[in-house]
Amino acid sequence: MSLTINHQTNDISATSGSMTIDGAAVSSNPYTAQSTNATGYITLVGGLIIQWGSVGVGGGATVTATFAIAFPNAVHSVTTSKGNGASINNGAFSTTSAVFSNSGTASNFSNVYYIAIGH
Repeated sequence: MSLTINHQTNDISATSGSMTIDGAAVSSNPYTAQSTNATGYITLVGGLIIQWGSVGVGGGATVTATFAIAFPNAVHSVTTSKGNGASINNGAFSTTSAVFSNSGTASNFSNVYYIAIGH
């Protein structure tokens, strides 16, 4: 392994192998796990988790979207966008799912795209 220390910028870089600082492994990888599926997630170093997906909901209906993985502690935010002119409302969310309702008429089917952030 080759280790380079730039004293001007305080950068340390390793060209191959692994590196430890005070006994803890250091990784250049900013995430610890991920799934790039349509309903997917990424877990970042430090515990932050970002999840995404979509679910269809008919007019006058309510649907529950199940997250790809459970948030171990809490969900802080669920943000949505809709696929057409339907009226989509966010309902309750938990560490495993989020509820969306479509207050439009029966013909106003919509895909709901969501991003959930938690830890």
